[in-house]
Amino acid sequence: MRIRNNLRRIFNFAINHRRDLFSRQLWDTVVRVLGERFFYLERISRKEFLGNLRRIESRPWNLHIELTNICNANCIFCAYSLQARRKMIMQRDIYSKALADYAALGGGELRLETCLGDSLMDPDFVERIRQARTHPEITRITTLTNGINLDRIGIEKILCSGLDEIGISTGPWDEGLYKLIYRSSDYRRMRDNVIELLEKNLKTGKRVQIKILFRSNLSMEKTLMLPDYKKIKHLPHKVEFNTDFDAWLGNIKPEGLLKGMHLRPLSRMEKEPCYWLYDGPIVFVDGKVGLCGCRDFNADSQLIIGNIMENSLLDLWQSEATESLRQRFYKGDFPDICKRCTAYANLDFYRSRRGTLRANLVNEWFKSKLR
Repeated sequence: MRIRNNLRRIFNFAINHRRDLFSRQLWDTVVRVLGERFFYLERISRKEFLGNLRRIESRPWNLHIELTNICNANCIFCAYSLQARRKMIMQRDIYSKALADYAALGGGELRLETCLGDSLMDPDFVERIRQARTHPEITRITTLTNGINLDRIGIEKILCSGLDEIGISTGPWDEGLYKLIYRSSDYRRMRDNVIELLEKNLKTGKRVQIKILFRSNLSMEKTLMLPDYKKIKHLPHKVEFNTDFDAWLGNIKPEGLLKGMHLRPLSRMEKEPCYWLYDGPIVFVDGKVGLCGCRDFNADSQLIIGNIMENSLLDLWQSEATESLRQRFYKGDFPDICKRCTAYANLDFYRSRRGTLRANLVNEWFKSKLR
């Protein structure tokens, strides 16, 4: 079943990207995805697989924090305009509690990424990074932004803040297409910000890893050949592409996208918990904690397991509510939000040697705090 489902995903990807079939960029993407998702050549025993799950169930691999649910764009592939939550910036006491709880269980990677919104809409973004860096247990900090607000926060401040990686979500570097996809008139501001970010990062010794994440209606090759982008190709950064988009629980329709953009099909669910339930929780802007923030854009689904201000992160991760949600998958009783999601992935990662390495690392982090 798992092999058949994965082959079906590969087939759908190839059909949607047939215009790029002979481009190097497509095959770079294929190799990356195969390395991230398919592990048939490094299988481990069932006993070792179950041991990996028990270790991850003891404490999460990482922590996601939604600093804000405010955005300065309104992308055609995003459900931001449908959000019913009050728009706000995370209060300092919520953020401090989340960091302290995470450090107390051994820390690890911190991902400052929003379900909806842009992290750089938080005016205290740099201070948030510096505060996280006061906890030596936090080993790596990443964020995702559309780049529009880089200048307002301060590009040099961001590069010197202690941030390890920044992803720039952007449309094709053509002002007209960008405006159609991001529904923003800030193309030139974004472009100039990203150019300055890349140039200053190079001058400071490439201290931050920078990824440009194209959300495009053009082929990969055409996207990279746009004149504005060709001017920065020589500056150090990585590139990832996305022309396949989530439907956000059925709220995004094909007719709302540009030609060349595709909606992913619904996931074929397996009677096994989703990988994202074994990744790390998300602390939403108001303190609610969810097992997965992929598409819970109103933070009101069955994946909410409590509030960081009422329970510790560890207690929530090890709670009956969390265990009950995972067990529902084995019974085929999938949460409503998961039935309408395109991001389901089985637990094959933890059936691999890489899964064992991750589980062992998590176990070491946890044990170091129990000594």
